Amino acid sequence: MARLTPKQRMIRLRESQILDLARPMIALGGLAALSMDAIAHELQTAKGTIYNHFPNKEEIVLALAVQAVDRRLELFNHAVMMRGTSRQRIAAIGIACEVYVDALPEFFRAEQIIRHETVWGKTTEKRQEILRNCEGRCMHTVAGVVRDAVSAGDLELEAAHRIEDIVFGLWSLVYGGMVLETTSPSLVDVGIVDSRAAIRRNCNSMLDGLRWQPLYDPQSYSTWVQQVRAHLEANCPPTGLVVDREISQTQSENKPKKLAKPVQSGQEL
Repeated sequence: MARLTPKQRMIRLRESQILDLARPMIALGGLAALSMDAIAHELQTAKGTIYNHFPNKEEIVLALAVQAVDRRLELFNHAVMMRGTSRQRIAAIGIACEVYVDALPEFFRAEQIIRHETVWGKTTEKRQEILRNCEGRCMHTVAGVVRDAVSAGDLELEAAHRIEDIVFGLWSLVYGGMVLETTSPSLVDVGIVDSRAAIRRNCNSMLDGLRWQPLYDPQSYSTWVQQVRAHLEANCPPTGLVVDREISQTQSENKPKKLAKPVQSGQEL
């Protein structure tokens, strides 16, 4: 990757500052709480400078959503680096989603807002494509574990099931469940006391139905959840820390980020 020029680094840094200020506004009050005037005041610059970087508030939300999915992808990558059965690794990705929502709620909020048609429709095609690509990498990571399961003989695909269908099914259960958990006031009223446990059970029921080996065992699974959470929480970036990758790369002389050492199946993390 070519090094950024000083001017490019300044532009990226200013955009990062804008997003750092916008994120808590979005988290607290949604799009309506996002104030260009407040951001300009905080940065001690003209409001027109903010518009030079982002043409409207919706574009800021989209940029935040890109950051959000990028953070999710980091956690997914940590999850799949863990050694174990394919069933354990796919479960680790689900737990990564939990850690993402718990540790980075501001990011998850931006990710939800951008999916509203009225917001999405006011954003640029260029940044939309960035989000699609990042989200696609998340799904590709999940699909890779499914393919590993097929290759290892842990999962036999029937004609009625495609890898893409399995990925979409897990995505629907986990993401949809997390959205309901954070937005619905009536879960307890309909008998959902522990939504996370319900999401996990539903995912395991789906995978058991596909005969993905080894089948669900509540006791060992509970232990695995705690181990994976501890591992991922140790590798989850802080909520307020968002580093532009190109700027970071030039400042750190292209030093790669160290990952936690994978573990053998059955070992404690």
